[in-house]
Amino acid sequence: MSFYHLNPNRRGERMARRIEQLDDYRVLRRLPRPDEMWCRSMPASDNVIKLAIVDCETTGLDPERHRMIEFAVGILSIDADHGDVVDVTPPQSWLEDPAEDLPTEIERLTHITSDMLIGRWFPDASIMNATAGVTAIVAHNAKFDRSFVTRRFPTLADLPWICSMSEVDWPALGWTGGRGIGALLTGAGFFLPDAHRAAADVWATTCLLASPAPDGRSVAAYMVETARRPCERLYANRAPFQFKDTLKAAGYRWSPERRAWWIEGDEERISNEACWLEQLSHLIAPVVETRNWQTRHA
Repeated sequence: MSFYHLNPNRRGERMARRIEQLDDYRVLRRLPRPDEMWCRSMPASDNVIKLAIVDCETTGLDPERHRMIEFAVGILSIDADHGDVVDVTPPQSWLEDPAEDLPTEIERLTHITSDMLIGRWFPDASIMNATAGVTAIVAHNAKFDRSFVTRRFPTLADLPWICSMSEVDWPALGWTGGRGIGALLTGAGFFLPDAHRAAADVWATTCLLASPAPDGRSVAAYMVETARRPCERLYANRAPFQFKDTLKAAGYRWSPERRAWWIEGDEERISNEACWLEQLSHLIAPVVETRNWQTRHA
């Protein structure tokens, strides 16, 4: 089942389909345009979820020292009762001058130059209008994007944030090979010409989330269900340094802010993890916190 339609009579598409019949080749297609996306034409239920898909480019990785230079937002609306896509709005993007020259590596990565940013400012009113009425904000690396976006637009911190990288079980839905946008697109048979530009990454994320899961519901519907479920986060406070590789291998991640390894899961799993930590070392002091989609990426 596809979420888009391309003209099957185009010469390029006919050639692609012939090549796909050969075992030695694989075809990657461009991402569909908004007018090529399937959206349900019949009336949706009253339970429509409107997601703002966002991405930003920055001068560096530290939100306290670095600045956003590009911000993009698109809208994906799904029927929560049926899980299918009812509307798609292509991304808008804006640039802003960070009042300093861009590092060479940032220019090389994004193809944004310092000259392109001179005198540019994010139009706050337009961006607030673009995100008005949304149910939640989605970013493919929500913790990173949220830290920059909410510093520049504090009101967006009041909305739930969802991470399309970590809150979608991509392998279970048939995507293998990695959770990055590029790997997921390749797995879905697409290529992204303008990677590392905010609007291009937003559109790629939108297309991935609009894709159907094996049961025909959109990936976005599964993501929202996962995001809405409360979970528990366990911090392995005061874990000795010698156990870092053990914790990492067990799926724990390092929190620089808390200076502790942590893992998330349901109540039963976290209870078992806490017991395991106490057996691993009597020096570890497990701390459990409940998280929801309002607080998970804060």
